[in-house]
Amino acid sequence: MMIHSRVESSHLADNLLGDPSERDLFVYLPPGYEESDERYPTAYLLQAFGTTAAEIVTPPTDGERWRPPIEDVLEPVFRRMGVPPMIVAIPDGWSSWGCGQWVDSPVTGSFEQYLLHDVVTAVDATYRTIPDPEGRGVFGFSSGGFGAWNVASRNPDVFAALAMLSGDSFLDMTHKFMPYKYFDSIWPEAPAGPIEGNIWSQLVYDYSATYSPNPDNPPFYVDLPVAWPSGELIQEVWDRWLAFDPVVNVHDRLDNLRKLSGILLDAGSNDDYNLHWGHRLLSHYLDQAGIAHKNTEKPGQPRRSSERELPNGAPMAGASAAQRRRLSTS
Repeated sequence: MMIHSRVESSHLADNLLGDPSERDLFVYLPPGYEESDERYPTAYLLQAFGTTAAEIVTPPTDGERWRPPIEDVLEPVFRRMGVPPMIVAIPDGWSSWGCGQWVDSPVTGSFEQYLLHDVVTAVDATYRTIPDPEGRGVFGFSSGGFGAWNVASRNPDVFAALAMLSGDSFLDMTHKFMPYKYFDSIWPEAPAGPIEGNIWSQLVYDYSATYSPNPDNPPFYVDLPVAWPSGELIQEVWDRWLAFDPVVNVHDRLDNLRKLSGILLDAGSNDDYNLHWGHRLLSHYLDQAGIAHKNTEKPGQPRRSSERELPNGAPMAGASAAQRRRLSTS
């Protein structure tokens, strides 16, 4: 059963894009919820770039339709795969430039704070959750997988487990080329904001708004990491992007990561943005630090195979948190 509500967030108010501060919140209640008084672990599903929470729940039927309704994905997990029941909360992370990336920015809004303080609070107050870190996990794919890494590795006092599914990582390999693709797409015109229908412009401005925002640089309030027209990399700006890169910030978050009960990295071995290399490198660093985790790859599966990935992520995010809860109370 899927429940829809709205959440007002002071952390999203006054963003420089003028995006709304009231957002959709969808909550999936597992089979048996209405017939019991049991408390359930909660897995938070974070969306990817270019979509909304509502489109995860009911995907559009026109154009490319590469995922089923989320209930069609979750129902088999609990009814046929033997996974213990859990609540799945789906907050909205949309931005008019693509996605808030689940980080705090004056341009797009403070999406990390919104998740931690508005969404989690609303879910715990409304549903029979296990209202402590041991009862919560977080997962997502693409930008949502990146977000799951960001919020869990920074906030083990809120989330006990994470599943990063084809998540943005190893930006030196997977993202550094994007400003050049954008410049090529508009040459010889100078950069002038995101262009509808131009994915490279949208990606570059969205990432710049979240990783290198600059409120003192109107009208777009970002610092681009590559100079126009020379193509010179602006290292100071690029370093700001890299500070968000999981393969970079993992080294500063090891103590937090050791507090987590479960970490899943999952990607296709032929990912169309080469994100499997970021997962491989991140897994290598976790191995070096002696941090238990699971890194899985499926041959020939691109990053948008959400029908496969989401059933992997929900059990890890919710069940790992639940297991830790049981161990802590036994």
